[in-house]
Amino acid sequence: MGDTFVLSGLRDKRARIAGEIIQAQEIVARRTKELMAIDTVLRLFSPDSDPDMIAPIRPTSHGLFFLYRELGRLCLGALRVAGKPLTLDQITSHVMLTKGLPDDRHLRKHVTDSARASLMRRAQKGRVRRILDEPEVWWELVTEKALTTA
Repeated sequence: MGDTFVLSGLRDKRARIAGEIIQAQEIVARRTKELMAIDTVLRLFSPDSDPDMIAPIRPTSHGLFFLYRELGRLCLGALRVAGKPLTLDQITSHVMLTKGLPDDRHLRKHVTDSARASLMRRAQKGRVRRILDEPEVWWELVTEKALTTA
């Protein structure tokens, strides 16, 4: 039995996951009680209402470094300040410099990925557009003039 370290590692991993499941179940039970209490109060104030018909709101996480919608504003600000199309890397550099973030390789990748997603959402809304995809993506602001001629 030369693999006892494997078995002990697997037992440890299983114990940790079992503990996380128990903790998650306790959280679900507590939240369910809170929800039932709120439903009771809703029915008290509005007897004909059905709390189950209230659509749930999916919780979101905004990350550690940016406030709600801050990254999108910083990306648009970089394009406004430049007054010309920028690469995603240039936008990322501007955002990191503006926020005072250290130029760490892993952090840069995180900010780049987040900025790309933010710019894609703004492109869907017509605020920015990609003007070149190869060899790297360039972005520009969509001006009022460009909107009227399109």
